[in-house]
Amino acid sequence: MADGLTTNRPPTTDPLAGPSGDMAPSSTGLDRNFAAALAYLAGPFSGMTILLAEQRNRYVRFHAWQAVLGLGGLGLLALMLLVGAFAGLVLSPAVFTTLYRLAFGTLAVWIVLWILLMVQAFRGVAWRLPLVGEAAARRADRS
Repeated sequence: MADGLTTNRPPTTDPLAGPSGDMAPSSTGLDRNFAAALAYLAGPFSGMTILLAEQRNRYVRFHAWQAVLGLGGLGLLALMLLVGAFAGLVLSPAVFTTLYRLAFGTLAVWIVLWILLMVQAFRGVAWRLPLVGEAAARRADRS
């Protein structure tokens, strides 16, 4: 990517550092990689908590925003599919079954992404989710 966010950078290089390239210490008092991984621990809930605590480090804020937007959005989609499945039960068992399976598949994707994102954040990698990664990076810029 042209903005320097790649997935193969060593943990000592902060791809989300400011223009001077320095890594601001985390205002949470935690190691930045640990704080970034912690942002994913309870999905969007821990992401919001880290956002409230973190004021300086773009890397931690990026992962917190990605937890809120990415995991929160995917969880909301799974919930909407599940509600739609039970509402569709009025129409037919086939609608219920289809939407229920889609909700289960979405939840499975959520779990895989949750684990992957936590591991990548702890390793110091700013891996961007499709669709929401750019928005998370833009929001991490705002302090």
